[in-house]
Amino acid sequence: MKYTTLRQAIVEAEKQHGLHELDFMMRELLHAITHAHVNNEPMRVSHLMRNSAHGTFPTISAKLKKLVDGGWVERRGDDQDRRSVLLEATPKTLATFDLISNLIESSTGNSEPSS
Repeated sequence: MKYTTLRQAIVEAEKQHGLHELDFMMRELLHAITHAHVNNEPMRVSHLMRNSAHGTFPTISAKLKKLVDGGWVERRGDDQDRRSVLLEATPKTLATFDLISNLIESSTGNSEPSS
């Protein structure tokens, strides 16, 4: 698959699933949350807040709210630390990332399943 065809396929997949409506920062947050989720690592809001590359507390809070409201991320309490809030990727997010990963893998000839 040529690069332009692959790029068009990814753009179409993003539009189909609404990922194109997210700004760069929201995509970065979503990527970090999804990466942690796929690797069975807890992602705490406080961890995102400590990473200055993600912005200030008000900015991150607003972006996370939009991701939660859009059905991309779920917030839940941490059973081990009641002060902490955990973030998890939703099935919608996992399906979208899986689709895009499969498009990339099929274009490179990589036959390994995505995770």
